[in-house]
Amino acid sequence: MKVPNLDEIIKLLKKPSYRPMRAREISKRLGVPKEHRKVLKKILRKLVYQGTLTRLRGGRYVISDQQGRNDTKEAKEEVSPLSSASSIKPLGDGKILGKFVRAGKKCIIVPRNGRMPHLSVKLNEAKGVRSESLVVAEVPRLSSLSRRPTATILSVLGKAGNLDVEKKGLLVDYGLSEEFPSDVIRDSEEIPSQIVDEDLAGRTDLRGILTVTIDNDTAKDFDDAVAISRLDSGYKLWVSIADVSHYVKLGSALDNDALQRGTSVYLPDSVIPMLPERLSNHICSLVPDQDRLTKTAEMDFNDRGVMVGFRVYNSVIRSRARLTYTQVSQMLEKKGRVGKRDRELVESLKIMKELFEKIRERSIERGEIDFDLPEPELIRDELGRTIDVIKSQRNVAHGIIEEFMIAANNAVAEYIYSSRNPSIYRVHEPPDFASIKDLAVALNKLGYTLPLGRRLKARDIQQVVFESKDKPEQLAVHTLILRSLKRAIYSTNIEGHFGLALDHYTHFTSPIRRYPDLVIHRIVNSLINGRRVPYDLESLEWIANHSSIKERLADEVEREATKLERVHMMKSHVGKEFEGFVISILPFGIFVELKEIFVEGFVPREGIRKGKWFEIGHGVKVKVVDADVERRRITLELVS
Repeated sequence: MKVPNLDEIIKLLKKPSYRPMRAREISKRLGVPKEHRKVLKKILRKLVYQGTLTRLRGGRYVISDQQGRNDTKEAKEEVSPLSSASSIKPLGDGKILGKFVRAGKKCIIVPRNGRMPHLSVKLNEAKGVRSESLVVAEVPRLSSLSRRPTATILSVLGKAGNLDVEKKGLLVDYGLSEEFPSDVIRDSEEIPSQIVDEDLAGRTDLRGILTVTIDNDTAKDFDDAVAISRLDSGYKLWVSIADVSHYVKLGSALDNDALQRGTSVYLPDSVIPMLPERLSNHICSLVPDQDRLTKTAEMDFNDRGVMVGFRVYNSVIRSRARLTYTQVSQMLEKKGRVGKRDRELVESLKIMKELFEKIRERSIERGEIDFDLPEPELIRDELGRTIDVIKSQRNVAHGIIEEFMIAANNAVAEYIYSSRNPSIYRVHEPPDFASIKDLAVALNKLGYTLPLGRRLKARDIQQVVFESKDKPEQLAVHTLILRSLKRAIYSTNIEGHFGLALDHYTHFTSPIRRYPDLVIHRIVNSLINGRRVPYDLESLEWIANHSSIKERLADEVEREATKLERVHMMKSHVGKEFEGFVISILPFGIFVELKEIFVEGFVPREGIRKGKWFEIGHGVKVKVVDADVERRRITLELVS
């Protein structure tokens, strides 16, 4: 393999996901063989001499226009040319999403970010652009604070307020791309679709074990498969995960793009995958009746459902069936005779349910917090239009998979922790005292008590969750608790998982859709083969922080996309009255969740009678007065 040219090096260092790296890591990212690393170092030194690159303390390299950054473990974000002159916060590279409006002879863009000022557009650059269009514009630079900044329209997405146009705008707003670069596609197409004998070297053959995948109805990227056996002393559980690391090599174009994306993004009607479809839905996906390379956590449980041992190894499996949560639930509930073909499968599922119930009991004893916050499920007609929103239904199959995946993630975290190598953990810190105090006050109004005289434990919160079960205020209690807890993040620090009440936890079970899981697979592979872990602590710290940011962004996009669909559907309900209950109280109004349709709307303060008092969970009757797709907001009016 040849040494990369100057353009390839600079392209890597200019990527949004790049952080200062030493020569050795740059060589890995570019796929430079060991015998050519000296040549690469000479090129890097030459680029520094020419002023193209800057060498920071510790031997890390950055593009020279970044040399003003602090020479710390992690460089600070580069300041945009706009940020010092105004409050404008562009999408990236000076791009703005907004609505184009003609006002007489003037043309302006109203940015979607309400903190930004309106932007002027020259008349000769707005020819053919219709008023009320949603556009992507560019603001090169602000020369003066006294003048309205001028923008150039880059693309017209369509009419603002149209559902499909707003969906496009959402992806642009968050910088998400459904397309993969040509070098990434080329990498994926070069991967063989069939397993050959050398791929099986050093792998445990699990193809003779009854293994199945259990997922939702629409899933195509099957990360995980499960198998079980009852033993005299308890149970043996196999959780086998797609071995993505076998195909996606560190430093390849595939790997760099996956790192930049960080995670797959699941929208109501589509998926923006972390990996190209050829990998995510085919080569890596654990489809039935096909041999697949995997990494397996084999765990032993005693009769009480306590994990008493585990092994982690490379394997090959052949899934016997692609099951859905609904199918599994129905098979477990079905009574009477079962056909010979399904007898073994049903028996296996019954053993899984048996183990799940015991693991669940131990989890509750340990103090794991189990929320029951329903997710919205969109009901569509034959044309794909959303006609209703209901609360998604959970059954025993969801619980089986969740608990089995938690067990596997815990086992792998223990495996890596015992090796004393640096790694990425899934960390959930306890809530701070101020949040606990506010929660205690709010819960007290609903008739629940939290101990404040000592350090709060997950078991204390779990007790309140159980006490509120099946009561009218259950959703209000769960919502208050969730808002008081900190968000789980990726970290190299070993700080435990408060919500799961576990000392060591990581993400191992979804490498097709989460980059940290892919990192964990590489670390596990090194430990299995007795090799050096391919990451240093500094690299892992950066990846953990980057992945946490990307996860938050994906969650936000998914929420906003669902909100778009819900608001658009409610346009047909404007003027109608509904029963609901208060879910949030703010100084400027209240949020109400409707009972008949699973949506929430806002009642402005101006529409609330002076002196009227509300509590979380308070029942109200409201009328839908507006459904604004552009603002993604449903406005309600109190009827009683």
